[in-house]
Amino acid sequence: MDLLSVQHVTAGYERKPVIRDITFSIPFHGIMGVIGPNGAGKTTLFRTIGRILRPMDGKILYCGRDIAGMARREFARKVAVIPQFRSVPPPFTVEEFVSLGRYPHRGRLSPFTREDRRIIAENLSLLGLTDFRDRKVSALSGGELQRVVLAQGLVQKPELLLMDEPTAHLDITHKIRVLDLVGSLSEQAGLTVLIILHDLNLAGAYCDRVLILKDGEIHSSGAPGSVLTQGTIEEVYHTPVRVGNNPVTAKPHIYFLPQAGTAADAAGE
Repeated sequence: MDLLSVQHVTAGYERKPVIRDITFSIPFHGIMGVIGPNGAGKTTLFRTIGRILRPMDGKILYCGRDIAGMARREFARKVAVIPQFRSVPPPFTVEEFVSLGRYPHRGRLSPFTREDRRIIAENLSLLGLTDFRDRKVSALSGGELQRVVLAQGLVQKPELLLMDEPTAHLDITHKIRVLDLVGSLSEQAGLTVLIILHDLNLAGAYCDRVLILKDGEIHSSGAPGSVLTQGTIEEVYHTPVRVGNNPVTAKPHIYFLPQAGTAADAAGE
């Protein structure tokens, strides 16, 4: 049995499908990356798996159970949903906002236990937020806020972590730090991760499996080395590339080929 099974799911907005007849499964442990051009349906898929959208057709099973029949608190104990955070949240401090992730385990009126506070402090430290704990969330930069939202998800202690562009707004240092942390949690703590990424090289470096969406449908899926090929990327993204291997990790690395200079040279010939 897989941890999550997406079965013939069609979903969208105002009765207009964005993704159609999507079927794939996520095994226990490891990181699955979802990539594809803008408008391919990545965020719609994310919202449907996270129960933000209800499928128009098909179903999603978590350990064999239809997620539509799971109580909200039970689902939140199993699955943490980390969306792209575009709006400024209410005037919580960083620690207060991160602490909200413990409510599926405690209830809104139950006091935090010593274990709750240990988990909160541990994740603030993991994401480099300890010195920010008393700062208002509304005063944070986009990158700082992104890390705070991730910390809130991690304190849920989920089995499945859904992440929509978690490295958006982060500088290279924090991109690597966040993805290293996610990889470590997957490997050492058995966390399963579904992550939407735009950066193909980050997907190749950190994901165990990659699923490519194009025009609302699955184009291809598999290990990064079998999916991130020159032919596939050029077909999906309509841009010329070369694909090699990272000399340190041996993972696929995509080299993008700027065309402006080539066009200018051709015009001058």
